[in-house]
Amino acid sequence: MRCKAASILVALMLPVALGACTGTAAIAMAGLSAASFAATKKLPTDHVASWITGEDCSALGLERTGQYCRTEAEVAAAEAAADPGAQPRVYCYRTIGEITCQSEPDPTAESRLVQ
Repeated sequence: MRCKAASILVALMLPVALGACTGTAAIAMAGLSAASFAATKKLPTDHVASWITGEDCSALGLERTGQYCRTEAEVAAAEAAADPGAQPRVYCYRTIGEITCQSEPDPTAESRLVQ
């Protein structure tokens, strides 16, 4: 855990250290940050932290949940809790005389999938 925290700290401080030399670099970093946040809701440092830890790291997530990095299971649980009325995906296939539905897709029956 201590190594993970140190890795995140280094990842967060690296852009600051690199951008401190010139004003042009700082402007470029601000533009990159804005574009990254608009497209993915993550800052460049969040992407680096996610890459290092293998988890979903986000400053926006920290603000919303109090956790900077979350596992895939934690993200899935939070999304399910946020939309309790959401129905699980159901895959229905034509069979002889009826339609059969299941919770997992059947890769061998894609041509019989009912839309």
